[in-house]
Amino acid sequence: MLYFVDLRVQVRDVPEAREIVDRCLRILCTAKTAEAATMVRLEAEVEALRRDLLRRFGPPRGVTPN
Repeated sequence: MLYFVDLRVQVRDVPEAREIVDRCLRILCTAKTAEAATMVRLEAEVEALRRDLLRRFGPPRGVTPN
């Protein structure tokens, strides 16, 4: 969690990057106390975020896409 808080400070002047970091923080904060139904929704949100990042930046270097 601290990683994302630190990252948010680093990207505070870049609205698009801040939005991505904020999405990650919301997912983490919600997951901490989530019940099963909420976890299903969060898993879908993580998948949507993964697809969005893949579309924006392409696959990570050194990682074979699924």
